[in-house]
This record gives sequence, C-alpha cells and structure tokens, in this order.
Amino acid sequence: MLEDPWLLIVIFIIFIIILISYSSKKLDFVTISLLCCFTAGTITGITKGLTISTFVSFIEFEAIIVILCMSIITKIAQDSNILEFLAVKLFKISKGNRKIFFYLLCFITTILASIISDVVVVLILAPVVIRLCRFLKIRAGTYLLGMTICINIGSIITPFSSGENIIISAAFNLDTVYFITYYWVFSFFLLFITVFLLDKFQLSKEPEIEDIQKKYVLDLVDAKVMISDKRMFYFNSIAIIVTIVLFAILPFLYLTAAFSAFLLVLINKKFTKKKMGEFLKDIEWEIIFFFISLYVVVGCLVVAGFDELFKGIPFQNLNPFLVSLIILVLVSFVSGFVANTPTALVFIPIVNLLVAPIPTGFGFPSIPLYYSLIIAVNIGGNLIPQGAACDVMTLKIAQNNDVENLNFKRLLKVGATFAIIHIILSIGYLALLSFFFS
Repeated sequence: MLEDPWLLIVIFIIFIIILISYSSKKLDFVTISLLCCFTAGTITGITKGLTISTFVSFIEFEAIIVILCMSIITKIAQDSNILEFLAVKLFKISKGNRKIFFYLLCFITTILASIISDVVVVLILAPVVIRLCRFLKIRAGTYLLGMTICINIGSIITPFSSGENIIISAAFNLDTVYFITYYWVFSFFLLFITVFLLDKFQLSKEPEIEDIQKKYVLDLVDAKVMISDKRMFYFNSIAIIVTIVLFAILPFLYLTAAFSAFLLVLINKKFTKKKMGEFLKDIEWEIIFFFISLYVVVGCLVVAGFDELFKGIPFQNLNPFLVSLIILVLVSFVSGFVANTPTALVFIPIVNLLVAPIPTGFGFPSIPLYYSLIIAVNIGGNLIPQGAACDVMTLKIAQNNDVENLNFKRLLKVGATFAIIHIILSIGYLALLSFFFS
C-alpha cells in the first residue's frame, strides 16, 4: 500500500509536464524541465525528509560524462570533415551504381550511428547525399529514407550510440562486449533484411542513373576536396577508430570517453587553435540539463512509490518470455509517441524490479529483459516520424532542400511499416534469448 499516493500523482503530473514541454517547439523545455525538477525535489524532500545529497545520487554521472565527452568527439569528427569524405568516397567506390551506393550508404550510416549522435549523422550526410543526387539528376528521397530507417538499427550496436543507450548501460552496467555478444548478430541480420526490402520495394521504383550523368559526376567529384587539413583528418580518423577499440576492451565507458575527448582536444589545438572552452560552447547543454532533470524527477517517482505499483502485479505467474514480450511491445509503442530518453528512464526501475532477486524483486532472467528494453527504445521511434529525432531532422532537411519524393506521409507510411517488421523480427530473436537464458 502506498504511503503517500498523492505524492506519486503529483510527481507523475510533473513528469508529464516535462514531456509536453520537450515535445513542443514553442516552449522552453530546458527552463520548464529544471523548474519541474526543483519542484519535484522540494515536494518529495519535504514529504520524505530527504536532503540534497539524495537527489544528487539520483543522477547517473557516468552516463552524463559519456554523453558530454561523446559530444566533444562528435564535434571533432565534424570539424575534420570525416563524414562528408565518407559519403563522397562511397559514391566513388560504387562507381555510380545506384544499388551498390544505396547499400553502402545504409551500411555506413548504420555504423556511424552506432558511434556518434544519429542527428549529427543526418545533419552532415543528408545534405551531401542531396547534392550528389542533384548532380546525378535523380531524386534523393529514397536514399534519405534508407538512411533514417537504418540509423535506428545502428543505435542498438553499441552502448554509447545514443543518450538512451548510455543511460540504460550505466543503469545496468552493460559494456561494449555485452552488446557484441548479445546484439550484433541480430543487428546485422536486421540491417541486411531492412536494406534488402528497401531495395526491393522502394529503390527499384526509382529510375536508373543515366550513364553520361554518372560518368560526369564521377569525374567531377573528388573526395579529397572535402579534406581541409590532411594531417588533422588522418590523425582524428585514426584516433576515433582507436577510441572505438578502447570502448570494446576497457570496462569503464565514462573513463575511456573522458580520456579520449580530452586528449583529442589537446592534440587538435595544434591544428584548430581551439581550446576546451570553445568545444564546450558547442555542447548541447540543453540536453545535458534535460537529462539531469529527468534523472531527479524519475528518482522522485521511485521514492514516491512508483515501483510499488508494479510489486502488486502477479508477474511471478507469467512465463519469463511473456514478461519480456510485454516490455518489448509496450516500450516500442510508448517510444513511438514519447521521446526515447524519458521512456528509457521510466522503464529502467520497472526492468530493475523484474530482474532483482526474490524477495526484493521477481527474479526474472536479465538478458531477455535488457534486450527488450534496449531494442524497443531504439526501434520504436520509427512508428511515427515525431518519435525519433533523426526522422524529424531528415524530414526537415528534405523539406528545406525541396526533395520532392520525401514528405511526412511517405516517411510515416514506410517508417511505420519497417518499425512493425523490426518489432516482429525482434520478438523472434527474443524467443531465442528466452529459450537459452530463461
């Protein structure tokens, strides 16, 4: 029985206000989030007799450090023109063959999204793809569509690919080796099926590239033109690859991210003359403070008895696979309509309760439940364009550049179709995990 049911209701309303502010372009979501954070903390602190140290303990600083440092690494990659170089190089490698270029573009987009922010990948690659398509006198919509659908697959490859993955990984102490062990086979299978279906039902409807136009662009485009400083480009490319390797072999993601970011800033100062202060100005502090606010408010929800609501549900009477299936379907649906990070933060305490040993929890196997949460949070965003930031950004870039064959209706139709396909395939893989680890 809840001690203070009114407190849980009030904190939940505050959480809803944060979600509404984040979803509306007209509202200052950072200011509203921080105000809600302090309001929730004050009410909970007075009611439960808590001190500020308790609220600070709600914040996963390891996750915040990884997000902050990955933003710096992403900015350095952006300044080095690494992504633009890759896009043009892919076209040269494909020799103008639209199918090969499409497959390579989807593959590299997926890999890049597993390393750096999905929005940054779209911001840099989409305009390059649009320009290449205009030179070739073909429509760019299908290529952009393939990119944005595959980006969400990239988000399930590593624990540092997105804010929600970083938060979940920090909460459950998951490292890169864990992702390689349990998710890579399925991720690349999902990528192959997705690209194959996109090629069969979307790309095949596009007209072929004319040979004379293809030859003209291949002669005209030079990937090396994208490189403003060769030494900086090659050094940063190697350094980022080394960082990814270190993420795979070292146990503490936040320490690896911190050392890599700070060393890259120090060494790049020789090329760019930029000090750390200038890189910190480019950090999306709004997102950092938004995450901190969410941590505190969700912590207040837990203190108010949020997990007690689920302790009364007889999960112990359910099959472990069925419990994981419920989490996968429910989180997929919620993340389609609510931002991924708040969805992850709300469901982390629930999953934690389900995997906690009896009598504090239900003692369900952790591997299927962690998989359900991570997969669903990342692929559910494709259900509607507003569910994923990269989808919204792709649509915005397409509209700003007058891309004729990519609009909200097409993105909604194709994105939702593939989201459902991904969820169905994910359920199949969940059944395998449940069979072996239940």
